[in-house]
Amino acid sequence: MDFFGMGIPEILVIMMLALILFGPGKLPEIAQGIGRAVREFRAATRELTSEFEQAFREVQASTAEVTASVLAVQDETRAALGEIASATQEVAQTVRADQALAPATTPKDPGASSAATRAATSVATEMPVTSPSGNGRREATKDDPLADLVDLENLLESPGSPKTSAPASSDGHWE
Repeated sequence: MDFFGMGIPEILVIMMLALILFGPGKLPEIAQGIGRAVREFRAATRELTSEFEQAFREVQASTAEVTASVLAVQDETRAALGEIASATQEVAQTVRADQALAPATTPKDPGASSAATRAATSVATEMPVTSPSGNGRREATKDDPLADLVDLENLLESPGSPKTSAPASSDGHWE
């Protein structure tokens, strides 16, 4: 049996020396003092351990509160994003319907110059104007002010549906 790295013979030698030095009257007082010190040390250790455990529980509780707050904000953000996406899709559908139902304009004056009619027809049948940067996006013109919104359909597609074409640029994602 080892006690602090000492065997039984070493402990007996130390006890004999203590008995000779302090005498039989003082040994019980010394043992009582040592026992009291050990009890106080254990009590202090228990108190310190309980303080650490309490602080740890408080940190866990605050972490759970923060996590719950973050999840609530995330849910609110997703709901707001869904509302915005549905409102944007409704607006896009309204714009498409308005553009599809817009009647073709004809001059009221039958004697209007044929050059103006040919110019209007050639502008309407031209290829869409793309930006000079070469990113493939159409630019808005006087004749087609909504041309730069051509990628709106790509942005409004839901994440689960298959995409028909990739967006022309990768400036950012709405997902």
